[in-house]
Amino acid sequence: MLLQEALNQRIILVLIAQIWPIFYCSYFAYKLLKRAKNRATYTLSSTFISLSLSFFLASLSILLNYTPFAYTFFIVGIYFFFFTHSLFVIFTWVLVKLDDKSPNWKFCLGITFYGIISSFVFWIGFFLKGIRLDSSTEWVPIYSWFFLSISWTLLFIFVIIPQIYLSFKLLKVFEGIILKRRINMYIVSVFLELSMVFALFLYNAWIENTIYRNYIYPSIFPVIGTIAAFLIYKSFGKELE
Repeated sequence: MLLQEALNQRIILVLIAQIWPIFYCSYFAYKLLKRAKNRATYTLSSTFISLSLSFFLASLSILLNYTPFAYTFFIVGIYFFFFTHSLFVIFTWVLVKLDDKSPNWKFCLGITFYGIISSFVFWIGFFLKGIRLDSSTEWVPIYSWFFLSISWTLLFIFVIIPQIYLSFKLLKVFEGIILKRRINMYIVSVFLELSMVFALFLYNAWIENTIYRNYIYPSIFPVIGTIAAFLIYKSFGKELE
């Protein structure tokens, strides 16, 4: 009964919390690419595109419930979800190095590094059964607490800490009053977006907590995600010429 309620709730969340980000992320990516074409713009637009792709795959997985493809699309979507949020570190680094013209190999190395880090979703989620989605879970995704602890640890060490460091660097690079307001807006919005990773992974692990799953998470995820994406675009996305 609990899993059946979770499945019904997941269908509602797909319609509200997963399809909506596909639209606004695609819109922001389009606006960015239309305005300018440089490394900073490509990085931020790619972040929005990748985030949109992650939600598209997660939404597609529920449409393929009761088929072998549901799990594949879901776990690939979660990979892109984690990887996308890692790209905010790369984008912040690009902003810090905006005037230095740092070599492209460092940029590519950073993306490759986070692509490898994010592959824990496959190693822990698939091979060690950290993510389950099949008939035994009534097609509701369930994360093990081991997978949750690994994901939070990697997120904290390789994303949160570098993002904090680069945020301070960013504040030192841009010291103008007007720009500082935009920087503060960007920093706050990025950490709001990163909090969504913690929230989503907890949602799929803490399945017995109906208050969090039925009321807290559905009410905050779409709102905070939309606000964070809009503020990220408004802070630097509109000025990346």
